[in-house]
Amino acid sequence: MKAALLLFASITNPKDAAFHEWCTTIGITCPGAQVRTTPQSVAGRGVFSTKDLVAGEELIKIPYHAALTQGNGALNFPSLAKELLHLREQNAQQHQPSGSALRRIWNRIRRKQPPIAKETNAGENAQEYWKEELTSYALEAIEQDHPWSTWIEQWQRNDPMQTLVDQGTWTHDNPVYTNIYPNGIAESILTAVNDFQEMAPDIPDYKIGAAVGIRLELVDDYLFQYSNKVPTSASLFSLAVSRAVGLTERVTAIIPMHDMINHSAQSNVEMAYNEKDGVFGSFSLIASVDIPKDTELFLRYTDVTDDEGKWDDDKATWLLTQWGIPSSPTGNTAPVEEEHTASSREKSVVDA
Repeated sequence: MKAALLLFASITNPKDAAFHEWCTTIGITCPGAQVRTTPQSVAGRGVFSTKDLVAGEELIKIPYHAALTQGNGALNFPSLAKELLHLREQNAQQHQPSGSALRRIWNRIRRKQPPIAKETNAGENAQEYWKEELTSYALEAIEQDHPWSTWIEQWQRNDPMQTLVDQGTWTHDNPVYTNIYPNGIAESILTAVNDFQEMAPDIPDYKIGAAVGIRLELVDDYLFQYSNKVPTSASLFSLAVSRAVGLTERVTAIIPMHDMINHSAQSNVEMAYNEKDGVFGSFSLIASVDIPKDTELFLRYTDVTDDEGKWDDDKATWLLTQWGIPSSPTGNTAPVEEEHTASSREKSVVDA
């Protein structure tokens, strides 16, 4: 406890201090890392080493119960879990093929992590609805002032995609949509595509537009099927999707502290799952190389190269629209100006 108090005293940003205090109360230990809001971070906020680390050293440990998964959500909010199961059964019967195709596309860009045991309380077909259900559990946590709420209320990102969703100006029933271009695309959507292309001029605008369209289609699908049935939020849905990590083809999670680490093609930490640690196991973030003290820690959200090691503009498009991170054929991702990179980790290309 004394060490924890000294840690909090050394953190000058109140938001960072509140997050670390929450980590301590929920059982997350950070013997070698600290969240910092600082211009030294590529995104303005990131996770830094607090001491010299050697390759293979554990710097963060996260108990499984701290992660937001469908199974953990059901354990914490059983009444909501019953409602979501009912909606899942309804949607499984009514869902159109086009929506299913979008789900398969999106599930393929989750980040991939070491396999964990299958959750037994999430129910059948749970993975098809991870986006909607994790959002519902996050909203419920805020509503009930659940311990998760301290963490969830710190989720943020600042990029054209999130701005577009936050403004809600892409839908046909929004007055802003009356300013339509001849091709029927809302001006706000074109603005987002143009802003993205300014960030990553090597990516064709039609590919950016297609990726933005897929994301908006997912938001529309979510709102159509869940509004007026359970609490909904397009903004939180977008945040949850960008922070989630695919643990297996059946289990997706948002993992505190892990989701605060920014992206780099040259990562210096990796995640491992400790199956025999406690009842449900735990996650460890481990130094993959020697890391000097006060160095920012990075995970690689996704690889933007093809099998020959060349820059792949399809993969680069998803990196851009999913996390707001530009890249180019030079092989390096450009710095970004927000914590949105902390929204997610290595999202994989996993067949779902």
